[in-house]
Amino acid sequence: MSYNGYNVEQGNMKGAIDMSDMSNQWSEGDSEIFIDLAEMFVPGRIEQMNALLDLIPARIDEQFTIVELAAGEGNLAQAILERFHACHYVALDGSEVMRQYMSEKLRQFQDRLEIRPFEWTKQEWRDNLPRPLRCVVSSLSVHHLFDEEKQQLFRELAEHLEHGGALLVADIIEPANQQIADLFAKQYDEIVRKQSMLIRGDLSGFEQFQQLNWNYFLFDYHAEDTIDHPSCLSDQLLWLRDAGFSVADCFWMRAGHAVYGGYKGE
Repeated sequence: MSYNGYNVEQGNMKGAIDMSDMSNQWSEGDSEIFIDLAEMFVPGRIEQMNALLDLIPARIDEQFTIVELAAGEGNLAQAILERFHACHYVALDGSEVMRQYMSEKLRQFQDRLEIRPFEWTKQEWRDNLPRPLRCVVSSLSVHHLFDEEKQQLFRELAEHLEHGGALLVADIIEPANQQIADLFAKQYDEIVRKQSMLIRGDLSGFEQFQQLNWNYFLFDYHAEDTIDHPSCLSDQLLWLRDAGFSVADCFWMRAGHAVYGGYKGE
């Protein structure tokens, strides 16, 4: 697997990464490395997914439609399709690499799965959301939107969701000040160190995490030329309520990553 001209094979970095060569836009190289390393780079990934699964407002045998925004390699989609064996799943992603990977990974669910391309800022995908729509989920992607774009997204999704439906988000959040950013950065490093040891039995995953400057709270918190634009959790909960969600709350949080969202009409 390659990333910006450098090879990543079996989790071993083949040469130092020149950060000056990296684009400030998400690339197919970013998609490839995320597929390879997300298990170590995402804090408590299984815990996040389990929280999302438990929060979906549906019975496991119920027929309903769910949409995932930026579905990535399909891990969350697989978990939801396995638990809710009558649901119809619409997976949207802007990366061809991710869509192809997901298509192969989830081949067994092809009768209940639609995989569609989309771009966050385009209106077309919003207009073409299925109806009725019970739930929208998204993991580690909403933070690419600016504050005003998040507010617009919340309003539009609230309008599309049926009564009792939910918008559920797992994402990185903006620390309120530098002291909190320092705490999140420390926690994030510690978690990736532990996950590297657990998964690989050594610190090679953590070393890659450092080489790639992946810790937002260390490298991008004050950066202007970044594709990451997380918002404060408290602000987003207010935006959810303003958008029409009667319940808005945070359900899980570690190292500056949170599972939060809103329910419509409860």
